[in-house]
Amino acid sequence: MNSVLIAYGTTEGQTRKIAEFIANAVRAQGISAETVDTATDAAAKVQPVHVAAIVCGSLHQQQYQSSLRHFLRHNRAWLAGIPTAFASVSMTAVLNDAQSRAELEQIAKKFYGETGWTPRFTLHVAGALRYTQYDFFKRLVMKLIAKHYGGDTDTLHDHEYTDWDALTRFVRDFLAGTQVPKSD
Repeated sequence: MNSVLIAYGTTEGQTRKIAEFIANAVRAQGISAETVDTATDAAAKVQPVHVAAIVCGSLHQQQYQSSLRHFLRHNRAWLAGIPTAFASVSMTAVLNDAQSRAELEQIAKKFYGETGWTPRFTLHVAGALRYTQYDFFKRLVMKLIAKHYGGDTDTLHDHEYTDWDALTRFVRDFLAGTQVPKSD
């Protein structure tokens, strides 16, 4: 089976949207893709039949989803035998300074150590402010943080920062670099 696994953990839904986008970008290259939410029962049924995997996780308070951590620990042996990539989704990725990039790299490195899995490629992807989904306290905190960094503070609307073109290039480069064969 020439299929790429797209496994993801999501909290507010932006990482699910990114994972689905990645799956569609893989399919646009003529390659089959399977998506799985690591918080569902389907994650336990994933078989080691994929030729590559792209894992997506969102960062909240310097942690990725526990379901994602569990999935990677459980599947790290066979994932080590195929090309893999990690799309780390966070609001910190919006900031384009060396300190923020170093912080993201350090958090990802710690995550790799916790799971025993190290991808060949990592992309830090800007997420979204989902003001309309937050409770009062979280909306207030996120607004204050956004204001501090010059971000969007209109809490009546959600604000998406994901660079879809960069994500498309990442998928295309990953597939080309790993020479994943096209589906039959």
